[in-house]
Amino acid sequence: MELLKQRIREAGIARTEEILDVSTFFNAQVDATLMQAIGQDFADYFANHEFDAFVTVESSGIAPSVFASLAAQKPLVIIKKSQKVLDDPRYIQQESFSFTKGNAYHLTTHLDFIQGKRIILIDDFLAQGSVVTNVETLLNKADATLVATGICISKDYQPGFKKLSAAGKDVYCQVHVTGLNPETNAIHIK
Repeated sequence: MELLKQRIREAGIARTEEILDVSTFFNAQVDATLMQAIGQDFADYFANHEFDAFVTVESSGIAPSVFASLAAQKPLVIIKKSQKVLDDPRYIQQESFSFTKGNAYHLTTHLDFIQGKRIILIDDFLAQGSVVTNVETLLNKADATLVATGICISKDYQPGFKKLSAAGKDVYCQVHVTGLNPETNAIHIK
């Protein structure tokens, strides 16, 4: 997606060789016009997929997912990150770990929102692929199916995209970043 590539080149910051900071337009401060274009691109890409709803994991994936949901006229379910294990049969959870933040949490959602449904996951970044794997496990607990995944920015210098592709997963990435150089703020995009 050319518009997202352009914004990354203009305002992205290579903080380290692994961390791409897009906070000025993507998550801390959100460019709604860009999010609308991202959402429309996802809706167009997934137009021929049979699915019931989008899901995203809080919080940076919410903005593009809302616009994808609006453009595709499909509901959006936001999966929460809970520190607590819930003892309530109305909710399902999946233990997860954030490599970026270095902490464990439980992906949590209401069973009624996803049970038996065909789902497309939208997420901001793809690095290790653990979010996709854990969301799929969560969905399976609800007899739901992960049909496909839409990623805004894939960090191709990390194993997630290759791992998911090799496993035969349907993954659409709007931008593939192949490397970062914090010394020159070079952001290499395929």
